[in-house]
Amino acid sequence: MDRAERDRFDVGAARADGPARVLVLSAPVGEGHVAAARALAARMRELWPAAEVLELEGTGRGGWWRDVLLRVSYDLTLRFVPRLYGLGYDLLVRFPKAAEVFKAMSAGGIGRSLEPALTDLAPDLVVSTYPMISGGLAWLRRRGRLPGRAVAVVTDVAVHPFWVWPELDETWTLLPASREQAKAVAPEADVRLAPAAVDRRFHPGDPAAARVATGLRSDAFVVLVTGGSLGFGGLETVVGAVLAGGENVQVVALCGRNERLRARLLARGLPADRLVALGWTDRVAEQITAADLVVTTAGGVIATEALAVGRAVLFAAPIPGHGKAGAAMTAEAGLAVVCPTVSEVTAAVRRLQDDPGERAALAGRAAEFGRADLDAELAALAMRV
Repeated sequence: MDRAERDRFDVGAARADGPARVLVLSAPVGEGHVAAARALAARMRELWPAAEVLELEGTGRGGWWRDVLLRVSYDLTLRFVPRLYGLGYDLLVRFPKAAEVFKAMSAGGIGRSLEPALTDLAPDLVVSTYPMISGGLAWLRRRGRLPGRAVAVVTDVAVHPFWVWPELDETWTLLPASREQAKAVAPEADVRLAPAAVDRRFHPGDPAAARVATGLRSDAFVVLVTGGSLGFGGLETVVGAVLAGGENVQVVALCGRNERLRARLLARGLPADRLVALGWTDRVAEQITAADLVVTTAGGVIATEALAVGRAVLFAAPIPGHGKAGAAMTAEAGLAVVCPTVSEVTAAVRRLQDDPGERAALAGRAAEFGRADLDAELAALAMRV
């Protein structure tokens, strides 16, 4: 934003119906953080039409190399050595004091990279959906260089130490157990229970109409299988386990940006009434609405999107680290079924197909979770800005 644009704003207090200037920050490390940021920004623009809502995807000025390093290392680690990622995650959770050392090492560089944008915009409200960016904001706050109210939005059910920075004004978490986990990391932090940050398209809808729109069978037990935007978690094996659930099962595999995975699935030569392999698509909400069951190896935002639609969720051999931790916590809340290994997936799919009562109970709890009002939470936040 240049000076002429800035001069359009009244530099007084935030408007009664919302902040005057908002900065929403995320990082392209997996699609979930960015999707949550975009959903929040879109809702803010609707709720606060007079506000200037700016989105930045990245760790700040001059941090392009850091963004590339974070994205590539995350991709390669989860693709080729997921156990190493899980080990690192578990060590952070088990040894929070050691985690504080790594947090301090990363926060300064990101804070310095973010400062020009914050100085330029001078926002009343800053929202971060990526943990290391939240750390940069905390570093600036400690030095008195962070204007406005700062909120960290946790996009995973499981909360590791990098998510929680007590210097920020608020930390939003998804489940009561998530809040407890965050408070254990930083008892002095203001940790709140908040609705999931999902796009408005993810809401309960008509499955029959969604099947017509997406070309899926009306008589099948439709299972949506996803490994997140990068198709993590041995998705090819998971798809095979779901297909083994019976001839009435139709699988829709969301391969995301993993075109090699899509090519391997298509090479099976199965008809579309048994297997549909999709690449990157903006029709995920329709696909979830059309499904009877959502099977995921990744968790994160795709799981909360499925819950918002009111669909039963099954975690299949969830990826190490936040995947396993989040799956366990979601299941403990009665919102999902967890199959720790792929060998258990087929039996679980058969059981849920044959027992509509269990499936309906899961869907009902999911719908209750999805009814939480994000707009109301944002309206309350506006009063606190």
